[in-house]
Amino acid sequence: MLLSHKTSIKISQEYSNIIGHMCYAASKLWNICNYERRHYKELGLEKYPDWYYQKKAHKGNLWYKQLPSQTAQETCKQLDKAWKSFYVLKKTGGIKDPNPPRFKQGNIPVTYMQMGIRHEKGSDQLRLSLPKELKSYMEETYGIHEKFLYLENKIFRNMDHIKQLRIYPPENGKYDLIVIYEIEEPEQLSQNGHYLSIDLGLHNLMTCYDSGNGRTFILGRKYLSLERYFHKEIARVQSVWYAQQSERGIKYPKS
Repeated sequence: MLLSHKTSIKISQEYSNIIGHMCYAASKLWNICNYERRHYKELGLEKYPDWYYQKKAHKGNLWYKQLPSQTAQETCKQLDKAWKSFYVLKKTGGIKDPNPPRFKQGNIPVTYMQMGIRHEKGSDQLRLSLPKELKSYMEETYGIHEKFLYLENKIFRNMDHIKQLRIYPPENGKYDLIVIYEIEEPEQLSQNGHYLSIDLGLHNLMTCYDSGNGRTFILGRKYLSLERYFHKEIARVQSVWYAQQSERGIKYPKS
């Protein structure tokens, strides 16, 4: 079973520079592949450039080489998924006149796959690989000599099988992180012939039937009563607030 966990981690200036550069490189690689898909005929390509073609054709590209190999491939794959969604919408008419995937104007998240992540069981720390070209660039340009990225957080302690790591562009000395990890499937309880059926409703939150004693019971009347009360109260307060703003000459009252 795969689970995901989102968290934020504080980051040093050196790490912020490295991750920010990878996020920038990912956006540039996205735009290069996106341009190629939009103009493949003008570029003289015989066939439409799918993911299998692009992940091989751009291996020598500057921005591709600034990312771990699997991270660069995943960037191309995300673009491929976006184009597939566009063609499905165009074919089915799910959206009228859908727009093709856009070019990225800013940095985008980077995804580390399992091969680029090193994690010891029970440890709070992850070690992420860095491509050779990125390490050379960071050393020559900024004097940063990091060989790996080390991420530390207590959430990693109970994650024995990390499958994927999605790192968002750093902001204000920290960055958001989504970890996808695998756990063992929970064992199913043995069948004992005793069941509870639940029907979600509008007037009642739940109507339940207990097969053990044949009884039906209703839950949530009090909750829905409270919900209706607060909806009315919110509407009343907003009405007063709009009136007060109008009296002060505010042309477009804010909620």
